[in-house]
Amino acid sequence: MESLDEAITVSKKGKRELRSIVARGKFAIIEYLDPDTKKRTEDKVKLVLARDDGKVEEYFLIPTATPSRLIAIVPKEKKGQEIKAFNPRTGKVENIIL
Repeated sequence: MESLDEAITVSKKGKRELRSIVARGKFAIIEYLDPDTKKRTEDKVKLVLARDDGKVEEYFLIPTATPSRLIAIVPKEKKGQEIKAFNPRTGKVENIIL
């Protein structure tokens, strides 16, 4: 059996914390392209998490002025895992979560 010590981390403040799984599942990251040129139109991406319990979480990830930092914003209108998106590898529109 695994020891709890393997799941312990130390915060920046030096506090010991136990990592705990809240949910597992599948995910998709969506970027936004110009439909004609297929070039990126915005720096933001959308992260869609399809949890094993059937719930879907969505976040816009937007870069901040600080390099390597993003802010996560929950969209007002959630689309769910039924969102369709263009797959540049196949050239087809597909469901984002398979």
